[in-house]
Amino acid sequence: MDIDTNAAVTFGELLQKDPRASAFYDSCTPEQRQAILLQLGQMTSQSQLRAFVEDLPSFAT
Repeated sequence: MDIDTNAAVTFGELLQKDPRASAFYDSCTPEQRQAILLQLGQMTSQSQLRAFVEDLPSFAT
């Protein structure tokens, strides 16, 4: 797994600030978590990453 370290750190920080996204991520299987983390490499800006985290709970539907 080769993801941008800055994106991973920012992702973790954003998860800590968003209880719904954090709860969703915590409920994911290891395979689902890996799929989410692999998408971090596609994020080209901090605002895009923020929107991705905010939308995480909607992935369950």
